[in-house]
Amino acid sequence: MYNDKILFSVVTNLMKKSLIFVVLMLGHFSINAEDISLQCSPKQPICENCPDYATLFPVEKLSENTESLEIEADKSEILEEKYHLSGNVEVNTEKLFLSADDVEVYSADNSILATGNVKFQDEAFLITSDSLSASRENDNLIAVAENANYQDYSVGLGGANGYTDRIEKTPSTVLLTNSTYSLCPVTKNDWLIKADQIELNLDKNRGVADNAIIKFYGVPIFYTPKHSWVLSGRGSGFLSPDYSKYKEPGEDDNSTKLRVPFYVNLAPDRDLLLALTFMSSRGLNFEGKYRQLIKPLSETDFQNSKFELEAKYLNEDRVNHLQRWLLKFNEEFDINNKTHLSAQYYRVSDSKYFEEIARTNTNVDTVNSYLKLNYDDSDNNLSGYVYTEEVQVVNDGNPGYFRALEGSVEKNLTFGQNKIDGYDKSTEEFTPLETMNSETGALGNKIEKTQNTIEDSMQITTNLNLGLVSTKFVHDVGSKENGVRTHANAGVSRPINVKYPKITPSASIAFTNYSLKNTPDINRTIFGSGLDIDFTFNTKSNLFGFDVNNRISPKITYNYRGKVVQGNIPIFDTTDKYDDILSFASLTSGERYTGLDRITNANDITISLASVYSLITKPKTDEESKLTDILSLQIAQSFYTDDEVVSDIANTNYESRRSYSDIAASMNLTVNKFNFSSAAQFNPDTSKIERKENTISYSPSSRQFLSMSFIDDGAHETEKFYGAYRLNDAIHIFGGLDKNTSTGITNLETSGIAYESCCWAFRVAHFKEKVSAGYSYSTGMELVLTGLGSTSTPLKGQIETNIPGYAAKLR
Repeated sequence: MYNDKILFSVVTNLMKKSLIFVVLMLGHFSINAEDISLQCSPKQPICENCPDYATLFPVEKLSENTESLEIEADKSEILEEKYHLSGNVEVNTEKLFLSADDVEVYSADNSILATGNVKFQDEAFLITSDSLSASRENDNLIAVAENANYQDYSVGLGGANGYTDRIEKTPSTVLLTNSTYSLCPVTKNDWLIKADQIELNLDKNRGVADNAIIKFYGVPIFYTPKHSWVLSGRGSGFLSPDYSKYKEPGEDDNSTKLRVPFYVNLAPDRDLLLALTFMSSRGLNFEGKYRQLIKPLSETDFQNSKFELEAKYLNEDRVNHLQRWLLKFNEEFDINNKTHLSAQYYRVSDSKYFEEIARTNTNVDTVNSYLKLNYDDSDNNLSGYVYTEEVQVVNDGNPGYFRALEGSVEKNLTFGQNKIDGYDKSTEEFTPLETMNSETGALGNKIEKTQNTIEDSMQITTNLNLGLVSTKFVHDVGSKENGVRTHANAGVSRPINVKYPKITPSASIAFTNYSLKNTPDINRTIFGSGLDIDFTFNTKSNLFGFDVNNRISPKITYNYRGKVVQGNIPIFDTTDKYDDILSFASLTSGERYTGLDRITNANDITISLASVYSLITKPKTDEESKLTDILSLQIAQSFYTDDEVVSDIANTNYESRRSYSDIAASMNLTVNKFNFSSAAQFNPDTSKIERKENTISYSPSSRQFLSMSFIDDGAHETEKFYGAYRLNDAIHIFGGLDKNTSTGITNLETSGIAYESCCWAFRVAHFKEKVSAGYSYSTGMELVLTGLGSTSTPLKGQIETNIPGYAAKLR
């Protein structure tokens, strides 16, 4: 092949000025609303769902020479009014690459014409066409390509592509005539937009299509006379609708539900979602949701400074002819570095709203409105809050007490400095993990096979805790006792100056006053004391072929608390932890009840043993020097010297009990993606396990996992299965089952299938849920076309709630 190097500067300068005007960047059709994006990007170099992505032609490396053009051609000639290049013409600059069969440059008007197998590449776009021209009008450059295919490769292989009869480019606009547009691979446009004309306004970052038809596998599915979108970033527009079928109680025929959302991008820090939902059995439901970020005190803490307002309204329910509505407001606001405001107003028109209209949250008993002002001064160990709430009973929930007003303050005082080696005062655990050698990844000299974890020369810290909380309890049922409970407590602890074991005595006093509406006031004072003996030590070991640190924590705890008659005290918020499976945490806490209406008498000794195996890895930084727990074993039992315990049964002072508790034991094993956890409550008298919970899970990803739980609470047995499985790179199935095997009743059942690619995705899910009238059935589906709109739908939220561990985000 004949190579002709054009070296003289006149031709070089003219060619460079002309070719740089040829064709510039086309816009990017994409609405990315809320939290779902289907695109591949340079940050996602491997798109496993789209292995057939390819470019229009192999991408060329642009020239590194900034002073001249690199031109190759089989033949070149200089005529009277033009420069003519022919035969395998290639022009390469730092800005673009152009190849064609024939290129003509006109010196009179600085225009250029390329014809025959034209290939154009700049820093953003690839274009192939029959002909391409560039010219100057009124100092504005205009580039035109005929019968062109284009691809935006600047965002990666998933960029926009299509075909157009004509592209006309000015500095501020791109005009496409008889054009198509898609975000699918160039070799496989599963869906595309076909429009008479598309105008891309680069200054306004907007695109407008006239007479646009959306085709899915060649079949028209939607038409609009005019469609507008943003070229890059987040913009306003219609989002993907979702469709579902459901059954009304007592009806045999299916009803349908169609939700069409419209997203409004008001500003970078605020947006608005509007939606119309048509329910064939109920009517038309209007929906709006406004969100706004409030500039936080910390630039990285946006989650703590925002507010949301959501409203749904059905003017007249076709079934009962009532107005049905939902109103919800949330706000999180940092007043200063120590004070935070949380607020929520949440109301629905009636108790059956979730079951009959929203068809979600059918398992909740109440919706809460609240206001909380929280203060936290960690430097001075001072915290407090003011809280008030209002409760609405929904579904089949029963009325209960709520906090009309509550105030709390807590102060911790520390005297002396703690120099106990390896002891974390905040968690009260020995964690000598910071002594790891960052170069070898092995534990340092302070961890030996049987080491003492307390230094010889240490200072003892005295901790004093002071707390006060006052709560006004209100009940919607007038016959229930209302009142104000004020509780004050003081506790002190101080380790004894011995090398090993760690011995910490403690003492406490608690005073409670009940100012009741219908009965005389009640006062309660309880003294307590305790002694903790901690034999924790560490040893280096090997488990499953891994080097591990084994922290062994044998502990003996003595707990004393005065025995006080409490049967005349009303129960506002107190429950018995032992009603559920007896856990290691509840047994070693020393307190049987939640809340403050009952405080357990105690003269007990609790013996516990915990063994934790943590993986030893070489840390990359000091912040990453903590070890990862792979196996933990726990067992505990309490021994009682008093055969009576304070009862939480109304008007009952004490219940009889054995001289010892059941044994609480648990195990948790985590290796790679596998996890097994087991908890058991063992009765020494019958030598049987009274209650148990076992969970086995394997979770490589949120698209492929399996979790199985078996729960026996002594009265009922429940099985829970959750999982997802990939059939191939694009298709996966998911499901969940929550069933009471003792009664045969299915509490919740979810199943579905999803197809996901980089250019479109589809999901369908079926739900079966136990409600008051039997079962509620519904089936929902969602289609998402990349760039045409994506949204966080009610279907997504319902799947994620019903199947823990599954991320219902169509990627």
